[in-house]
Amino acid sequence: MKRLVVCTSIAVSILAGCGSAAPSAAPSQGTGSPAPPVSAAPSVSDAPSASPSASAVYPAWFTGHREGAGILPAGSQATRSFRPGFAFAVPEGWVNTGDEAGFYNLIPDTPANAAEEAASGGLAQEIVVFRFGRPYWICDAWEDHRGATAAEIVASLVATEAIATPEPIDVTIGGLTGKQVDIRLDPGWTETCPGDPPALDLGDTRTRVILLDTPDAGVTFINVGSLHSADHEAFLAEAMPIIESFQFGIAP
Repeated sequence: MKRLVVCTSIAVSILAGCGSAAPSAAPSQGTGSPAPPVSAAPSVSDAPSASPSASAVYPAWFTGHREGAGILPAGSQATRSFRPGFAFAVPEGWVNTGDEAGFYNLIPDTPANAAEEAASGGLAQEIVVFRFGRPYWICDAWEDHRGATAAEIVASLVATEAIATPEPIDVTIGGLTGKQVDIRLDPGWTETCPGDPPALDLGDTRTRVILLDTPDAGVTFINVGSLHSADHEAFLAEAMPIIESFQFGIAP
């Protein structure tokens, strides 16, 4: 598939979208008990940088994209290559699988993700942070989102006939302001996305999309995606404290 970032997809990641996506993994079952609270992240300059990819250690089950720091120790972390850089805090059990200039990926090391990768080559759940000029979230053929600001892009997303959304809300993450909206395939939409595997149920996927206006860098997107709707609320409870600890270090 060509998605999450999500694109959210199975080859990339079924959580969310991209126009030109860096490879990722795609989302599936629940991830178990909610993660413990994470402490506030330090500034980018104070947080340790991610280890070089060559020395990164990944879960034994993971065979996907490996351009990140691998298994992260609990506590303060920071991006190495993603721009704008950010610091954050994670509990035990999270893995950084990608860290590039326009793409950063976090996945929980869980039986659900292991099972989904074994079954489809994708992931059950993940967090993807990315910057692309024309992203898509469910199917590239149905979406054409453009705009210079978070508000403009989210308005285009909400207006897309194939996507169902509640009212977007204003958010502030790590010093950046923007919009947040939860998306799903519209229940009344009957078309099939070209190129998707027959077994993929787009109607069951769920993604929370956060769009942040970033000085001198356009819009930064954060996707929190689940392959199965029944597991999404539990995953949001684990993922959002990590995202809310983000602290972006924007150069003046």
